[in-house]
Amino acid sequence: MLTKTRCPHTGVVNFFIAADPLLAVGSVSVSATSAHCAWHCYLDTPTSGIAPDIEMAEARLRTAIAARRHALAGVPGSL
Repeated sequence: MLTKTRCPHTGVVNFFIAADPLLAVGSVSVSATSAHCAWHCYLDTPTSGIAPDIEMAEARLRTAIAARRHALAGVPGSL
């Protein structure tokens, strides 16, 4: 299960998993200078991208996190 928290100072939305609720596994930020949102997945192989809006950025981040967690499912000591 993913939870998300928006920083009131920066506006960055950080995503966390239940296994470690204090360490972000991804984030989404809205660019102040363009109409795009950037997303970043911080798991074993960091991945990132841009999307036209925050909803699409969150969806792409959730997909990336799910793919990494699925790939790590058989690795001992992983998520």
